[in-house]
Order: sequence, then structure tokens, then C-alpha cells
Amino acid sequence: MKSARLGDFREIIFEDIPVPELGDNDALVKVKYCGICGTDVASFRSHEFFSAGVYLGHEMSGVVAEVGKSVKKWQPGDKVAINTVGPCGKCYACRHGFLSNCPHLLDEAIGTLTDRTLPGGFSEFVRVTEADKKLFSIDGVSFEEAALAVPLGETLHAARISKFRPRDAVMVIGCGPMGLATMIFLKNGGAGTVIATDVNSNRMEKAKRLGADYVFNPMITPNLKEEVLALTDGLGVDLVFECSGAHRAFQSAIDFLRPKGQLVVVGVISAEVGIVPLNYQLGEFQMQASWCQTDEFPLVIDFLKKKVAPMNELVTSKIKLDDIVAQGFNELLKPDNDELKIMVSPD
Repeated sequence: MKSARLGDFREIIFEDIPVPELGDNDALVKVKYCGICGTDVASFRSHEFFSAGVYLGHEMSGVVAEVGKSVKKWQPGDKVAINTVGPCGKCYACRHGFLSNCPHLLDEAIGTLTDRTLPGGFSEFVRVTEADKKLFSIDGVSFEEAALAVPLGETLHAARISKFRPRDAVMVIGCGPMGLATMIFLKNGGAGTVIATDVNSNRMEKAKRLGADYVFNPMITPNLKEEVLALTDGLGVDLVFECSGAHRAFQSAIDFLRPKGQLVVVGVISAEVGIVPLNYQLGEFQMQASWCQTDEFPLVIDFLKKKVAPMNELVTSKIKLDDIVAQGFNELLKPDNDELKIMVSPD
């Protein structure tokens, strides 16, 4: 079968590898769609998160093709979304309910490994270990929407571990897929004033359609802090969700917080960023980092089934696996691109 592996900088290598053999608790899933994640793009550009040799793709949906003899819940033909990570259930973090901090979370994580027996979602088939725990039925949900479950779970996780409460004024910095999903969950959770920022006009329009009360471009709004204060009775917002992953945005995020407000870090920044701790002390601000979804996955699937929000608007393109470089990674690396989530079909 064809599988996409990360090569040198800005290189994807297509390999013909064997269809994985199954263990007793495994399932073989034929991939219908796999989304291109920001970590995939950064690794394609500079190996920022994944090194050469990794079989990429960790946001996927598909159809069960085969199951191991000990699998109880699934049979060939079932339509599923795949939770690509798996906490061990035994370590300190798991025993205390911090599942996303399990040190073994990525041990068999699809889309992060160099092991060709566990190829990534940019393949025709994937082997899912512990299938009864990691597969979820998507009856009534399109394959495209189901492939959003991983990033949606990550944004729901950020909202759940934050101090957010209904009627809170919130600000979402960055209206990419993660920012828009965060905003949707906050809006559906009863947020009061919702302020969003982005430098892309199409993403700003999308944010308005999906529920933002106010949307600003910080590049053309030099007095953004004053604008936010004016919309919040001079106080600032209760929470800022930094979803852009941009250094300057992260550094300036606390400018918009009320006293004792909270900054929630959703966007991934892997390099050092300078901050002044005194600025946090003066406002007694809190910073809450958010990493990965785990038990949010079934909640997201239920959210999609109930069609609470038009999550399909986050999908902006569907391409073939053969075109993943020209129409996928290269497009997402363009600074002025209008893409949100590009879905890749191995068919």
C-alpha cells in the first residue's frame, strides 16, 4: 500500500509498504480522510516536531477493514474515527486523571512514528492498537467532519481545563482551525462577549459567521488594547485563548486580560519566547497550558452527531494523497493562504 513518510526538509517520500498485520486487539482501518495538522506542516518545513522517517497523519476517519480475534466492539464495514493516542492507565498522571500528561501517550500514536507496522493516516490503511478503546462510531457524521475529531478534542480540552465559566468575556487570538474550534466550544458553552483576532480577512469573516461578536486585525488596529477594554467596561476579558502559535501574540496576550484573568496556551510554540514575569505578577494573571485531548474524544463525536455547530466549515479543501505536497503542504506554507483544514484522501 502507498504511505507518505517525512523525508528531508520540505520533502515527502511515498513508499509502497505492506498492509500491517494485526495483533489480537488491533483493527485495520481503511482511511477515508486524514487532515493536515499544523505540526505536520512545521515538520515538513523544518522537522520542528517530527523527524525524518516518520509516517505522518494523525487526524483521520475511515472504515474498519479487519479486526483481531479479541476485538469485541467492531466489525468490517463500521465507519469510525480514530483516537490516535492512548494513555497507559497505570502511571501517576493516569491514576490522578491527568490523561494528557501520560508519558506513554504517544508510544503507539499513529502519525508520529517511524515504525512501518504503525503507518500514519497519510496511508491507505492504518493499524489501530487497542481498537476497542481507540475507535468511535461516526454513524450520522461525514468522514470529513469525523477527521476533525482530534483537533476538536484538543480545543475542547483547552476549554475544559481552563477557568472558563458561562457569561465570561473571552478573546481568541488566531482564527485558524484551532482558534475557530475553540471559539465554537466557548460560544456553545455560554460565553458572553467573544472577541477574535486574525490577520487574514477570510478567516476573520469565518469567525464572524461562526459566532464571534467582534473580530479585529491586530496589524491594522494599533489601539487593539483600548478596543478590547472599551468592549469590556474597561476591565479586559476573563480569558485569552492564544491559538495562533505566534511569538508576538503570545507575548502580548496578557495585555487584554482583566486582573486575575487567565491566559490559555493552545497554539504550539516550540522556541524560547521572552516574557516579563513582573507583568504577570502585577495583574496576578494565570497561565494554563493545554497539550492534548484524551477523554474529550467521545464528547466531540457526540457534539458532531448532534450537529450543534457547522464544523464542516473548517474543511476548506479535499485533495488526493499524490497531491499532498503541491496542493497541501506548499499551500499551507504560503503566508497569504486562505486554507483552514485540508483533508487528504488516500483513495
